[in-house]
Amino acid sequence: KTDKKTARLITVGIVSPLRQDLDIRLAYTADISPNQVVNIFSRVDGYITKLHVDKGDYVRASQLLVEIDHTDYQHAVNQAKANLSAAKAKVSQQDAVVRNAKLTLDRVQTLIKDQFVSQQDLDTALVNFDAASAAQESLQAQVTQMEVALAQAETRLAYSYIRAPFPGYIAERNLDTGAYVSSATASTSTMSRGIMSLHDINTVRVLIEVVERDIPLVKVGQKAALRAEAYPDYVFEGTVTRVVQALTRATRTMTVEIDLSNKDRRLKGGMFARVEVMVGTHHQALQIPIDAVSRLENIQYIYIVQEGKAQRVDIEIGARNGNYVEITKGLTGREQIIVAGKDLVHDGTPVQPQPLNQVRSEG
Repeated sequence: KTDKKTARLITVGIVSPLRQDLDIRLAYTADISPNQVVNIFSRVDGYITKLHVDKGDYVRASQLLVEIDHTDYQHAVNQAKANLSAAKAKVSQQDAVVRNAKLTLDRVQTLIKDQFVSQQDLDTALVNFDAASAAQESLQAQVTQMEVALAQAETRLAYSYIRAPFPGYIAERNLDTGAYVSSATASTSTMSRGIMSLHDINTVRVLIEVVERDIPLVKVGQKAALRAEAYPDYVFEGTVTRVVQALTRATRTMTVEIDLSNKDRRLKGGMFARVEVMVGTHHQALQIPIDAVSRLENIQYIYIVQEGKAQRVDIEIGARNGNYVEITKGLTGREQIIVAGKDLVHDGTPVQPQPLNQVRSEG
């Protein structure tokens, strides 16, 4: 019985370690956010008279979205224009008064040289000219005031036509035609939902939380690969664009922003995504299949074939790339690594090694 047990060979599948460049990636999960999100409010008071867009519509920059009842604002513009015209007419009248006062003053100054008029006549002409000039300046100031009032009235009228601040999709519409809106809502509450919500998804962004030990690895400009649940077979490419230079106290993580071009608009705000950030490359790294690695408490080890027997080798691992893991200590690169059947052997077990692809084909 002892001889039979000793002679028994266990067939194992083996592979040779790989030496090739290994991209170092940090993996995260995150939600996709639009590049810009804005809640549309009214800057004037009034009733909504017309909604030009609805949920799901794509709008251009400056496209008309909502009309607020502008009857009163149009009347205000007309009134301001009339007031301005009246003020300008008074300035024209006063110009004539100033010219007449100036002619009178010049005439008196000429006559006083020959003493045809008294000094009192000269003083009176001078006072009349100064008064006419002051009145002219006052009326001109009123014209300026009326111009400002007209500009304000025209601005309020323009505000009654609400336009898109940037191109994007209407994500929400919260009010209907006939609803009353107030400018006070927009000025006092940043949490209000507004008339509608506009999302810019030509570019989308992802915010990831980097743990403290990985902070030195992440830098602006690094490439990132994103996979969305909606497109499991497609990889979207992005770039690290912002690194928040502070850690969140509660989690001891640092927020990093990744931007992705989304011209075809396949990615939507709120989608779940898996993100990998490429933070470096280990050149000619020694790699083996992750399935070959076993763990005992804090020790990681593998089995290799040495003189027809399984031999345990303690190892240290580094970065992982898919189904392969980097070996930083314990191997030279010339070993035969046991992958299939590693759970059937122990140190010193006689084995019959076969290349792993042959073992798989037999199975």
